[in-house]
This record gives sequence, C-alpha cells and structure tokens, in this order.
Amino acid sequence: MKNKGNPAPRPVGKEGNDAPDDPARTTELMVSFVLRSGVIISAAVIVIGLMLLVYHGMAGLTSGIATAFEFPHTFGAVFAGVAKLDPVSVISLGLLLMIITPVTRVAVSIVAFAMERDWRYVGITTLVLLVLLVSFALGKAGS
Repeated sequence: MKNKGNPAPRPVGKEGNDAPDDPARTTELMVSFVLRSGVIISAAVIVIGLMLLVYHGMAGLTSGIATAFEFPHTFGAVFAGVAKLDPVSVISLGLLLMIITPVTRVAVSIVAFAMERDWRYVGITTLVLLVLLVSFALGKAGS
C-alpha cells in the first residue's frame, strides 16, 4: 500500500536544487542576506534618528519649515552631524544606507557570479554596477 499523503523525499546533495553546496543557492543566500541586513540596519538607524528627534524636541519642525535643525547636503556634513548625534543627520545616514543597499547587492552579485565562474553574468552585473556608479557621479555633478 502506497502512502498517498506524503510526497516523495527531495534529493539532498549535488543532485538536489536545495543542496548546501549548490552555487545558485549560495548566490541566492548571499544576495538575500545583503538585502535583508541592509534594510534592517538602515531602518534601525532611521528609528534611532527619529527617537533623537523626539528627545531633542521637534522645535521648528511643527511650523512646516525646519529651522532648529540644519539639513546636511554632503557626506561630510552627514558624518559630522552623526558624530554630534544630530537627529536629521542620523536620519539622513539611514536613508543613505537604504540607497546603498541595492548597489551593494549588485556588487555582491558580481562576487557570487565569479565564485560560480559564470563569466557572462559577471560581465553583465559589472556593467550594471558601472551604470549605477556613473549615474551617481553625474547626479552629484549636476547638483
């Protein structure tokens, strides 16, 4: 008599898709770790900035125009403000981390594809990373 309720066991090892040594699975895990940790870290930094904003008081923000806090416009200003625990700078850092997360994902994908020796995707992903970096540089030059 066959057991109709349970599906057949899935193969484990080099033949199975979910094998621990499967390069595609390793790539997937690396990329998902980068995305998940990037979002969690950036969200935590933003929440810390919001808590600092409440702690320092939201003077100037209630009128619709922020006069009590100066908004940082450069990386140096963001990091200088974070060193002083300026709430707006901390929130800005969290937003920068959120923007950097997908770019980091592309860079990690290049490494993962190289580990798999998938040179076609290494080339394509490198091109994508270059386009992202050039767009950032052109955006900075235009401001």
